[in-house]
Amino acid sequence: RALLGQHYTETHYSADGSEITEKPDTQDHCFYQGSVRGHPGSAASISTCGGLSGFFQVNETTFLLEPLEGAVAGRHAVYRAAHLRGKRGTCREPRATLEYDREAKIPAAMKLYRWKSGPIQKGPRYVELVLVADNQEFRKHKDLRTVQNRMKEIVNHVDKLYQPLRLRVALIGLEVWNHRDKITVSPKPEVTLDNFLHWRETELLRKKPHDNAQLVTGVDFHGNTVGLAKKLVMCTRDSGGVNQDHSTNPIGAASTMAHEMGHNLGMSHDEEVAGCRCPISKADGGCVMAGSVGLVYPKLFSQCSEQDMWQFLGDPRTSCLLNAPRADELYGGPVCGNQFVERGEQCDCGTPEECSDRCCNATTCQLREGAECARGECCQDCKVKAAGVLCRASKNDCDLAEHCSGLSAECPEDVFQENGISCQHGKGYCYNGACPSHGEQCRALWGAGRGPSLPILPILKRAPAPCDPSPRVPQRRRDVKCGTLLCLSDNTQPILGSGYYSFGYYFGRFKCKAVIAGSDAGEAAELRLVPTGAKCGEEMV
Repeated sequence: RALLGQHYTETHYSADGSEITEKPDTQDHCFYQGSVRGHPGSAASISTCGGLSGFFQVNETTFLLEPLEGAVAGRHAVYRAAHLRGKRGTCREPRATLEYDREAKIPAAMKLYRWKSGPIQKGPRYVELVLVADNQEFRKHKDLRTVQNRMKEIVNHVDKLYQPLRLRVALIGLEVWNHRDKITVSPKPEVTLDNFLHWRETELLRKKPHDNAQLVTGVDFHGNTVGLAKKLVMCTRDSGGVNQDHSTNPIGAASTMAHEMGHNLGMSHDEEVAGCRCPISKADGGCVMAGSVGLVYPKLFSQCSEQDMWQFLGDPRTSCLLNAPRADELYGGPVCGNQFVERGEQCDCGTPEECSDRCCNATTCQLREGAECARGECCQDCKVKAAGVLCRASKNDCDLAEHCSGLSAECPEDVFQENGISCQHGKGYCYNGACPSHGEQCRALWGAGRGPSLPILPILKRAPAPCDPSPRVPQRRRDVKCGTLLCLSDNTQPILGSGYYSFGYYFGRFKCKAVIAGSDAGEAAELRLVPTGAKCGEEMV
């Protein structure tokens, strides 16, 4: 019941292209999560919208359940996940794999600052998700209600995978392009991702505020690739991914979406993390953040993926996930056992079978006798911590520590220093919770190389002509640390994609380097200038 938020909407389009947005009067009571009775550690994610469909996991084996097409009403198939028909509707050969994505891109804005974090508060996080199904996905299933239910079932599986990480995925919007696509959906996943993220930023966010958006497409991506997303982008303009619906059962697309959202949350491929080990073998499904998937779909996240995620969530820029749904925001009214504290509840630790909280009565969702609280950074041993106790340490020079109020189990809102406060021992000024500097920007632009990437005194307010890198117009002395960023680096090229060219200019015995960005440079355009907020003189930014 916590799958859909109160402000959940469904959008589709009429034949003339007019947008039709509906807010269902009642919740579809047909999506369930739980476990298999009598089997501790089991899991289940089931839909009853049109017969029974979904998956349940017992021990190391995952079983899929779905109604038989064209069979007598009530007949269903139960089969092992290894027998699921995969991409292009065929059974994959042994050892055949699908690639989630070759390498998740890290947007420029997230490369800039390396936080020296204090202890990370691993309280619950909530991703408010908007899901979009493209026209090819609609054509494949032919019916609007069928597509909508399939999308909800996909999100139900994704939410189930993330729950052990104390992260919930709530669907607040579903859009189906039932007449024509709003973007060009290309077999090239990189093109489709760029188009989708641009549409999200310019169109979708304006009409439906959300934390993350995912596209589900019926288009067959080139090669074995089934998904693509950028890394470390949750809560930013690039927060989203594209996913091919490559299997007959929704669990295939759900596994892909959980993987791509994992990149958004800062997770790397397990194979790229030194010493990372998945506790489940590839033959039995492996872990969600493996670079490819075999015959069986993954069951859980590795410990290194969880560490990646919580390290990223220590960044103040991910604060959009901290806002837990209010008690009146969950669609369909309060339900004890869904792990959301709603109207009339004092706590909610899940079903009696999965609850391990000694402060909360799982049957009534009320605090046990003598308990003042059940969860929260300011709750310990069922009691609210005293006022003044540290609950969130300062992460850097520009962040402020938070302390318990003595009245609430929750830590106060995360806040940071006022802009303009001196930071990094006088080398910079705080700006929106960060301490931007020329050096960090140079390292983000050029990489470390064999030696450090260091800033050289920037001397240009405007970029030089492409064929004449020699500066002909001297800057005013007070402006020399603003404008085009000139750096020292052993690397011959910036660590970026295409759409730019670089030049070198000898400044005395130093060869300083800069980037001139073309119209399609994207990341290079963001980094080629001195960052906004960087110190460019005493009391000057």
